[in-house]
Amino acid sequence: MSCIHNIIGQLYSQSGKVANDICIRLGRRLNKLRTQRGWTQAYLAEISGLGRSHILELENGRREAGLRALEMLATSFDLTVAELLKGV
Repeated sequence: MSCIHNIIGQLYSQSGKVANDICIRLGRRLNKLRTQRGWTQAYLAEISGLGRSHILELENGRREAGLRALEMLATSFDLTVAELLKGV
């Protein structure tokens, strides 16, 4: 039984690493799009309808973006969700 727990633990660890990496890449993408436009996090929060702390956590890769948040952000940048996620 401990062998199964070890395998599950390894899979969880690896999937957590992948999830963390994608969060970091998305955060970098959001930061780049925002700074290219000369926007502050507060301004992006205002036009997207998300909180500034939400934007901060997304940009720092500490929060996973849900579908609604992705759509709100894409709309703010005048992009589709697919365009927002391009290269992530």
